[in-house]
Amino acid sequence: MSYTSESVLKPGTSLSQVRELVSLLGYRKVTDGLVVPGRTDSFFWFEEKDYRSFVGVELDIYRGARNRITVGTRSRISRSYWDLTHQNRTLKLLRDFFGGHFRSDAGRNRYWRPDRKPPTPLASGCFIARWRFNNALMRAKIYLDFRELKGDISKDKPSGFGFVDEMNPRLLSNNLLIPYVVAVWEDYFKSTFTAAFRYSTQRELALKRARLTHDQLEQIAAGSRSIERAVAETFTFQRPSAVAEYFKLLDPKLDIAGALRKPYRRRRISLYNSLESLVEGRHEFVHTGTINTGLFDAQLKKSLSDIEIAVDRAYEHIASHYGFTTCYEF
Repeated sequence: MSYTSESVLKPGTSLSQVRELVSLLGYRKVTDGLVVPGRTDSFFWFEEKDYRSFVGVELDIYRGARNRITVGTRSRISRSYWDLTHQNRTLKLLRDFFGGHFRSDAGRNRYWRPDRKPPTPLASGCFIARWRFNNALMRAKIYLDFRELKGDISKDKPSGFGFVDEMNPRLLSNNLLIPYVVAVWEDYFKSTFTAAFRYSTQRELALKRARLTHDQLEQIAAGSRSIERAVAETFTFQRPSAVAEYFKLLDPKLDIAGALRKPYRRRRISLYNSLESLVEGRHEFVHTGTINTGLFDAQLKKSLSDIEIAVDRAYEHIASHYGFTTCYEF
């Protein structure tokens, strides 16, 4: 689902002036490779500062009969508060400068209304990290749903013979998925740490602990990488124990490990210990090629569920610690 608008500008409006105003609003020209009748330009707006944009705003300019110019805008349902307000601002300024009218999903010459106050930059940064994690984990789930493995050798149960299971393509496929999932898990915590570090009042310990390379220092100096992201990239956020350790650099009371050790569905093994074992198995597979011959589909899906629940718990704990509201959609 998306939010769309069409601005019909008054006759005689100059295409070059429309392009100039759109550029002054921060839109950048893009090419999507599509040939659309009457379309002269495509633009895109995205604000990275303070994690304002989630999906950005698309804008297309059209020239129709008698050179009448129309401008279409579009943002997706997952847009942020700032994406929405910028889309509204675009409609207003196009009408103020060039006249005419616009029609949005809200009606003729009607703007969309934000249904809540703007989130804090930290809340947005943590939300984006979690949102990206969910999208990435969904790829793994879709892969499992559409994967087709043929032949008796790819059974979803033990054969009773170890050497046969080691040749099972299902087990190799499942084992190959674990490094991807752990990478997605690590990126979530790396991105969340970057956001928390950026707005933290306690930065000294993390800065002292980081060992920035010459290349990273050059990127920071050139402005192509933030110091917060560079610091986060010096840490490894794979093991839950490491995640907990690095977040405590920002605040000793920020206890990620405690959140992951809380009881879950009366299990004897906590999420914390389950994920430590999962990462350990990932390392053994990546570095030695050793196949986990017990990783059938049910066990793999359980591991995916564990990771998802663990990220939810970490996200909620961080939100509670810093005093912002958890949200799946701003």
